[in-house]
Amino acid sequence: MADRPACVAIAVLLLQLTAFAKAIDPHLEILPSGDTQTKPIGSSIILTCKPKVDNPELVQDMQWLDPQNRVIESLKFVVLPIESTHTGHSKPAMYTELHQDHSLSLFFNSLQEEQAGKYTCKGTYAQNQMLNKSVTIDTIIAITWDDAPVNQYPILGEDFSIMCRVRARPSPSVDWLYNGELIKTNDRYVINAYSLKIKNVQESDDGIYTCRASVQTTGELQERLIRVEVHTRPSIEEISSPIDITEGENANIECKATGKPPPTFTWIKSLTQQNLSITDRFGVDPVTGVLTITNVNREDAGEYQCTATNLAGTVTTNIQVNVIVKPKIMEFLNKTVVEGKNKDIMCKAFGRPPPEVIFRKLTADKQYLMGAQPQDDRIIMTNSADDVSGETVGVLAIHSALTNDDGLYECVAKNAGGVAYKNGHLTVEFPPSFRNMPNITIYSWEQRPVNLTCIAESIPNATIRWTMFGDRRVEDDVTIQVIDDGPISTLQIRPTDRRYYTNYKCIAANIHGTREHIIELKEATKPTELLSVKTVELTATSIRFDLIPPTHPDLPVKTISVQYKDNNQIWQNAKNRTWSVGSVYVVENLKPQTPYNFRFAAMNDVGLGNWGGEQHETTPGRTVPNQPKILTTPGSEYEQSAFNNQYELSWLAPPDNGEPIDMYLIKYCQIRRVSGEWEVLDDTCQEVKIQGRTRQYLKGLSSDTFYRVELQAHNIMGYSKPGSAKFRTTRESAGNTVDYILVSAAGDTCKIAVATITAAVMLLSLAI
Repeated sequence: MADRPACVAIAVLLLQLTAFAKAIDPHLEILPSGDTQTKPIGSSIILTCKPKVDNPELVQDMQWLDPQNRVIESLKFVVLPIESTHTGHSKPAMYTELHQDHSLSLFFNSLQEEQAGKYTCKGTYAQNQMLNKSVTIDTIIAITWDDAPVNQYPILGEDFSIMCRVRARPSPSVDWLYNGELIKTNDRYVINAYSLKIKNVQESDDGIYTCRASVQTTGELQERLIRVEVHTRPSIEEISSPIDITEGENANIECKATGKPPPTFTWIKSLTQQNLSITDRFGVDPVTGVLTITNVNREDAGEYQCTATNLAGTVTTNIQVNVIVKPKIMEFLNKTVVEGKNKDIMCKAFGRPPPEVIFRKLTADKQYLMGAQPQDDRIIMTNSADDVSGETVGVLAIHSALTNDDGLYECVAKNAGGVAYKNGHLTVEFPPSFRNMPNITIYSWEQRPVNLTCIAESIPNATIRWTMFGDRRVEDDVTIQVIDDGPISTLQIRPTDRRYYTNYKCIAANIHGTREHIIELKEATKPTELLSVKTVELTATSIRFDLIPPTHPDLPVKTISVQYKDNNQIWQNAKNRTWSVGSVYVVENLKPQTPYNFRFAAMNDVGLGNWGGEQHETTPGRTVPNQPKILTTPGSEYEQSAFNNQYELSWLAPPDNGEPIDMYLIKYCQIRRVSGEWEVLDDTCQEVKIQGRTRQYLKGLSSDTFYRVELQAHNIMGYSKPGSAKFRTTRESAGNTVDYILVSAAGDTCKIAVATITAAVMLLSLAI
């Protein structure tokens, strides 16, 4: 119990110590803490000044002072623009705001470099104790790219500085990287404060460069990627000058240039310095560099300037343009010359450049050559050109003119712009000529009227007069009429007696001379008897003759007629047949075992001659047909089939000798040559009988094999003698076998055509 008062005393002491400990020395605290606040420009910050006192209610007159000791107004005292108050979005750059706990905040909306400095917070506690606290705001500038374009374009072959002007506070350091590797100053690169200099830029310097900026004190690091594209100055390709364009046409003139980036083009005419892209007839494609001229004029000739431009520079070139004027023939006149004299044919033509002038006779295929003509040195062609006037005079000199020089001539003027043509006529005058009148004899008979025509060729035209026997004037005879007196004249004569069968003279004359031509009028007669009559072939129903007509001196024999009758008839009842001269003279449909009389007469334009050349023949009795003739190639030992397994056999139907042929027998066998002779293989022989046609395909043959075929005609009297032939099949080859079935003689023509075409195709395949 004695210790209890001591414990109480200790407790009271502890309470007093505790109360003393809780007593606060009044002061101000600025948050965030720190005497210096380092903040980047442009940032929004808040500084809060908080009183640290026992009773905050006793704190009064809290203020913030700027570095110039000016009171910073509270937001409620700041006058804002009207529109700002309506929207509620604008606030001053710096203001204060008092809170319920009596703390006072200082706001910076966007910290500026000039706002750096010492800011002081002040207040009064318990009306007599002054409180203050200061903080220094130190501004820093973040890395800023002031002049560092992301695309930069050096020029090939020149020095170039890649710009990278960077700003920061504290000051930054800058280094460079290319393709991830750090660049150091050397003979190619020079690192300056704000750039990287590249010496003698090459295309290999293309690429992405990294400008790297850092601030060691803040640890800030920024990289700037810069794309470097090496440009090359424009270079215009060499242009062949001068350039020729043609008057009246549209022209394109190309100006080609290389460069990076691709250049654009402009054109001007050097004389006028006019921009051609804004004129009516001119057009400029700025991308391709083509200058287009519509409807070229002669005035368009001259010097033009093409300019190619890109970001690396500009280059120009001058181009001389010539306007080609198409040729025009100014003069080409008709000319006249007398046969045997000399004459120059002249043709004048204009153009730029002066055209070449050449000549051609329209009846000839080729033009004349310059100089003397190789085939006719009488004709010489020359040209004389004047570059100043643009005129060319062409001369075709003809010496000792001939009549065949007469005619139309063509003058041809030619230059690079085109060709011009013009025709002119050369007339060669000459005395009358009968060169195209044959020496013929005119015939008449039985007072038949005839025309005697005389054609006199001459320039100028000739006049014609006629004389007859004894140089009598034909005008004195009323039976003769003259039609026209030149250059064509005709005598109409009716020869009423033999005096008119004589010579008539045509006399033609013009200013250059006189010529004569004789025309004979003769009396024509009927043909005489045939020169020869022979019997060639005699059958039971037909007879064939060999007849030689008379050689008449006047009019030729046109036909031969025959009259024939049996012995019981008179000539008035005889039958007649007429043949053309040179045909096969055959009389058919005779009676077997019958005697016949034949007589013949030749016929010309005058009429039928006398009957003569009588023949007496008796037809034999009915018998077997004559031997048929197989159709083969003359002179060939054997025929070659178009196929390897068949052969087409054809023949002529022989005379039937009184009884109709009712069938043909075909026998064919393989043969082979032994010691130069043909031997028949009897065991290979086959026979075929056919009716009603003269063509048959022999099928199932062996390839590349010789055959002999025999053909006999049959009638009721029996078989004829056999006609024979040899043939050979082709070698076997895939695709050359064709089978044909001939169902009637009427279809033979079409089948032969098809077989012939197919055979040709097969032979072609064999040849290949």
